[in-house]
Amino acid sequence: MAQVELNTIQLGNNGHPLIMLHGWGQNLQSLQPMGELLATRSNIHIIDLPGFGKSPPPPADWDTTQYADRIYQYLEAKGIESADMLGHSFGGRVSIRLAHQYPHKVRSITLINSGGLQRQRTTQQALRSQWVRTMRNAFKVSPMYRDELLTWHSQKYGSRDYLNAGAMRGTMVKTVSEDLTELAKQIPAPVLLLWGEADTETPVEMGHRYHSLFPNSELITIPHRDHFMFQAEGSHLCAYYVENFLTRFSSPVLAS
Repeated sequence: MAQVELNTIQLGNNGHPLIMLHGWGQNLQSLQPMGELLATRSNIHIIDLPGFGKSPPPPADWDTTQYADRIYQYLEAKGIESADMLGHSFGGRVSIRLAHQYPHKVRSITLINSGGLQRQRTTQQALRSQWVRTMRNAFKVSPMYRDELLTWHSQKYGSRDYLNAGAMRGTMVKTVSEDLTELAKQIPAPVLLLWGEADTETPVEMGHRYHSLFPNSELITIPHRDHFMFQAEGSHLCAYYVENFLTRFSSPVLAS
């Protein structure tokens, strides 16, 4: 796999390494306030994932397998034998994939409003989604005005993230379509699930499903918090729960 340079910041000098991965369309700065709060007890590494922030895009359309491989390379280069992972949304997808591919590298996982599961849809929503896909497939083979029809379709039905993805659009299509259900069932590491109950992008029902899938998980839902529950004063709230979770894995200090 081609090596992609990663823009990172490192906070704190003590404690177990904590790798923090941001969501789609975000960058490491979105997690920095929470990272600064957690740096008193953990060795924080916040990473701009390839294609975001100051990290260049991948050389091809990646799925989460390639992203996990790149984070593994980072851990190896830094001499990190095992790390705690924290991922928001898309960063959660990558954290799950990493823990599945390299379980010896992951001591624990914190997922904040993570992606990786297919949204539950009503029959009407499922039929509409199928109709939209069928229309796009028909436009792809249209003998006339193919490009114009596909552009109209994207503008009409594409999500905000899809429309803003630019060169990362192919990667977005690959990663969004992944379903990590079977991977979650096989991850032995303890998992903390933090979910905003007002999240409309990765609804709280996904948090409950993940809780039923991971063999060793804890779910904490926060009322009135949305997909970016860790922003502003929410950084203190999330840091509180993450620190309490990570404290369980700290080696006790022996009395002299």
